[in-house]
Amino acid sequence: MIRKYIPLMAALVLAFSCNPTTEPTVQDTLTVSPASLSFEAEDASVKLVYVTTAGDWSASLSANWMHLEKSSGTGKGTLALKVDANTGEDRTGTLTVKGASTATVSVTQKGKNIVQIVPVADAFDGTKRASTTYQLLIYSFADSDGDGIGDFKGIQDRLGYLDGLGVTALWLSPAHPTSSYHAYDVDDYSTVNPLYGTEQDFKNLIDAAHGKGIKIYMDYVLNHSGRNNAWFQQALADPASPYREYYVFSDDPESDVRAGKIDNYGGASSPGMGSWHQVASGSAGYAGRLHFVLNSTAKTITVTETTAPADTPLATADWYIYNNDFQGMKKTADGMYEITLDMNNDWGFLVCSKKDWSSGSKYGASSSAGNIQFGVPFSLYTNANNDAVGNIRFGGTSTSYFASFDASMPDLNYGKYAQASESPAFQAIAATADRWITDFGVDGFRLDAVLWIYQAQVKANQAFLSQWYDHCNATWHAAGHADDIFMVGEAWEGHDTEKQYYKGLTSCFEFEYFDVLARAVNGNASSYVSSVNRFISDHTGQRPDAVTSFHMTNHDQNRAAESFGRDAAKEKQAAAMILTTPGKPFIYQGEELGYYGKKDNGDEYVRTPILWDKAGTQCAKKGVNNKVDTGMLKAEISVESQTADAGSLLNVYKTWSRLRNTYPALAEGTMTDAGLSGGSSVAAWYMTSGSQKMLVIHNVASSEKSVTVKDNLSKPVALLGSATLDHDVLTLGARSSVVFLL
Repeated sequence: MIRKYIPLMAALVLAFSCNPTTEPTVQDTLTVSPASLSFEAEDASVKLVYVTTAGDWSASLSANWMHLEKSSGTGKGTLALKVDANTGEDRTGTLTVKGASTATVSVTQKGKNIVQIVPVADAFDGTKRASTTYQLLIYSFADSDGDGIGDFKGIQDRLGYLDGLGVTALWLSPAHPTSSYHAYDVDDYSTVNPLYGTEQDFKNLIDAAHGKGIKIYMDYVLNHSGRNNAWFQQALADPASPYREYYVFSDDPESDVRAGKIDNYGGASSPGMGSWHQVASGSAGYAGRLHFVLNSTAKTITVTETTAPADTPLATADWYIYNNDFQGMKKTADGMYEITLDMNNDWGFLVCSKKDWSSGSKYGASSSAGNIQFGVPFSLYTNANNDAVGNIRFGGTSTSYFASFDASMPDLNYGKYAQASESPAFQAIAATADRWITDFGVDGFRLDAVLWIYQAQVKANQAFLSQWYDHCNATWHAAGHADDIFMVGEAWEGHDTEKQYYKGLTSCFEFEYFDVLARAVNGNASSYVSSVNRFISDHTGQRPDAVTSFHMTNHDQNRAAESFGRDAAKEKQAAAMILTTPGKPFIYQGEELGYYGKKDNGDEYVRTPILWDKAGTQCAKKGVNNKVDTGMLKAEISVESQTADAGSLLNVYKTWSRLRNTYPALAEGTMTDAGLSGGSSVAAWYMTSGSQKMLVIHNVASSEKSVTVKDNLSKPVALLGSATLDHDVLTLGARSSVVFLL
């Protein structure tokens, strides 16, 4: 019998031995053994009762669900008692035996006491506790003026949606002027991108968000600026400019690195990532006819000016001159190749061993080579990956600048890391951060690419980040805040390296978390609790005020839904799991709608705009250069459709986020393993804060699983999927999750 109600019925189960090792000795007085029998709910087996007396005896039953093999006998004998399977409530009966005296045997049988779990959560009191952050791309979240690009007013108009998701903070993509759609090449740290609105629009957004209990975190790019930043342009234009000190310049990078003059290498002998780029000053190219002689054995190229007729390049050759196209050279002797060409470009040329850009096929200038001189053999430089192979230049400066990513994003120079806060670049950018905190009310920062500020040198980056955090935190306190500012770093590295960055910051993204979550949701949750607790304890081991930031994926990764095989049930359970896990959870724009996508055709395909309505009229597609997967952005994935569907992924996020905001134990509690024996298919843990304790159980299997639970489960507060309770046995349906308030 299945009943739908919340209070759970307790069944007193009496266990007795039914098979004594020796039969009772015969006595004159009637005796029976044992004095009681206990049956399980569906137990229809036979149990024996031993009778001893000197005379005749008879037996009778009090209920028709019990049956006797015989009802009378003489002297010593046995009674075989059988019961029917019980599909109702617990029941009791009596076996009475009469002879010289009367004896009774009590009979009990458990009922099939299945309780259908029906959750009833406490009313949300309006106080947000969850510290859940929503990562939002300004350019593709919401467009308010119809130009196809997301903006500040669009976000403000959708604060109700974000509030309904229960988020307590927004991480905004870079809000500054930029030369790209993604905005990580900052042109001016001191103001906002006019495509997104005015500074007043930004201030209005912050004020409105605060009115709904939502904080604003700005994305700050400290490793590099954009090439079109006024600081860099002035540094390029004038070698004597004070802004040269803001960036990493060198006339001889190889020598300067050996001499320890490149401060932002943090003491390393080579960069962890990136390359040097020559500064274009004067003409690096040539206009006229030139004769090229390649010695492929010595790996030198000699160039002379000539008036001889130009050659017709070979379509297929061993070696090519590349000057906007591959020009095949003629072999003139062993290891010697020549060609006469008309040149007309402003960048120079390269030598190639393949008519493509295969690894190791490009030959050019090293970072310290300088310009080629007519008639003088020029040593060619190459490497296995074609990295840092520069153009062979005819003129212009040999000065280069360093960039960890690409030439459009030159690295900022903070000088020696122990005194980074004294550098002009640090002070200039810190002044802009001060303004956003003091004048606009920004609540914190997400720091981009912190590994590369000092080229993956942990000690150097720790020192820099500590100085940055201390500066911003002092500004935060001066603005009247009693708590500390929130700041999270993108230290995209394995856990053992990432955890060390907590020496400089109170929070970093735990990039290994999603591997643990995906493994669990895909069927193996055996290490989920221990892994989460290891992440957190390793962080607090670095500093007691550490905040572990957990996320599934972000704007630089393939969508989480791809790891779940685009399986809606898995996506829902992933949401339930991250929202019942300690730490600070982050939700990435579109994750709550089931967005999928890979970076194969460009990052835009994992930065898809929100589809607000079924018709698709409210979608900031231009913000991602109209690079969207129209096969995904259909009516059923829209906010409008999912809001109306009670079982949608969006509504799962809303329900479980509200749960996290309602119960302090889920929002800020500590996690301990519940020790339930469900194998790798069940993850179960307690969340405890003060006197409040909750039991969280997730069945990640594609079939139902049962666990024996000793806690009082009378207060279920959340359920994804299905669950029933039969006495102390909890059965969860496939991919089901449940939370109990204990």
